[in-house]
Amino acid sequence: MGYHIRVTDNEIKSPLPPRKMTIASSDEPVDRVKALDSVLPPITPEPPANNVLTPAKKEFPKKFLIAGIAGIVLILLLLVGYKVLLPILSGSKNEPVTINYWGLWEDSPVMNSIIADFEAKNPGIKVNYSMSQKTDYRTRLAGRLAKTGDDQDVPDVFRFHNTWIPMFKDNLAPVPSTISTAIGLDADFYDTYKTSLKSGGQYLAVPLMYDGLALYYNKDLIESGQVNLPKSWWDLKSAADKLTVKDAEEKIKVAGVAMGLVDNVDHWSDILGLMMKQNGVDPLSQDPANVKKMQDVLTFYTMFRTQDHVWDESLPSSTQMFANGKLAFYFGPSWRVFNINDLNKDLRYDITTVPQLPTLDNAPIDQANPDAKLTNINWASYWVEGVNNKSKHQAEAWKFLQYLASAEGLEKMYATASQTRAFGEIYPRKSMAAKIITNTKIKPYVSVANDASSWYLSSETHDSGLNDNMAKYFGDAINSIVLKSQGMEVVMPSLTQGINQLKIQYQLK
Repeated sequence: MGYHIRVTDNEIKSPLPPRKMTIASSDEPVDRVKALDSVLPPITPEPPANNVLTPAKKEFPKKFLIAGIAGIVLILLLLVGYKVLLPILSGSKNEPVTINYWGLWEDSPVMNSIIADFEAKNPGIKVNYSMSQKTDYRTRLAGRLAKTGDDQDVPDVFRFHNTWIPMFKDNLAPVPSTISTAIGLDADFYDTYKTSLKSGGQYLAVPLMYDGLALYYNKDLIESGQVNLPKSWWDLKSAADKLTVKDAEEKIKVAGVAMGLVDNVDHWSDILGLMMKQNGVDPLSQDPANVKKMQDVLTFYTMFRTQDHVWDESLPSSTQMFANGKLAFYFGPSWRVFNINDLNKDLRYDITTVPQLPTLDNAPIDQANPDAKLTNINWASYWVEGVNNKSKHQAEAWKFLQYLASAEGLEKMYATASQTRAFGEIYPRKSMAAKIITNTKIKPYVSVANDASSWYLSSETHDSGLNDNMAKYFGDAINSIVLKSQGMEVVMPSLTQGINQLKIQYQLK
């Protein structure tokens, strides 16, 4: 019995894979079947239709897998070498840079909160703050700055008085122009900084505060005496005479103003320096006309003791006298508010701007002229921040000071300090004056800050140097006039000689 192959047209043309063929019986020999296969075209199985949901799997060559693993291992080894081995071999531990900061007036809790904010924004920099004692601070600072910059006891950043620049000019790194521009030293800070902090066209320090001299007054005494706040020195002279109360033995019970002496008049040197500036005195000049103006100032200052007798040497310090409610007018910087509040929290007092002199030429300093136009010259005395020019971390130090001098840094410092006292340090920026000028204790300082200037008669700097020595020469002159009744022909030569010695010693200009 033979077989034959039955193939239909539909089976040949079907797009599906070829089905199993049906073999039918036939009487034909097997060779006929082979012959039929040779005549029909070969049947090629069609590939399966592409299925987008189940793409065909491709076998990934093992050699590429091995190469990829080797590459990852190599990268990890390089990272480990860079982070661990390289610092070890180079002697670096990749630790943050630490800068030492010597402060003077602010307690560590006040500064540490500001420093923490800076460090959070600059994780590569650490600041080690230490509050120094005012006693012998200037001499200790000078000794440390004489050491090499890599000594851990040497400050990278330090606070100093603005009048100390002649004593520290060889230790100060100039403020980079990028920093002074960034914080707006020329554009937004008071003009007084331009005259006292610049040398050769470059700033040598960054101010974080301002202070000066103002006139405190006892409100009860002023009101009971029915006197107006003085605008000129003659107004003050007249008011002080009216408000002074003496007993039967002519001893002062209530003083009109603390002026005329040295030892018990706090900030007397600031008062004298202010009056010389208003009178157009250049203490460094030996010109006879200039010396005569300086003589006039000394005469007027001592008159409050020698002629008017509104103050004398039997009285306690002017700060104590004012706090006791026994002094009508008192001169002091803003920080004296804290002392007075501590001494007498119930004292009714306020503060106004300092008296002025007439601008009329040849107007005698001891004569009043109600028609005279008054000067607008005030006294500045403040502390600033400098960078050690031997420091190896000057870039980090300037970055730190840039933050402290920013509006953000100053506001945080002021707010933190105000939690422990009446107010923080007065802002050095003009644009920030409106934030604090509503405080009547601050307003007299802020309102005249742009018209203030300094000289080397700043009190309470404890420098045992330029200010203290200058004050000694002027103090000796005042004591000679008041206590020894010596004439100007004796006093002035000794005074001018002493000034000239300091001029040479500190190369003053």
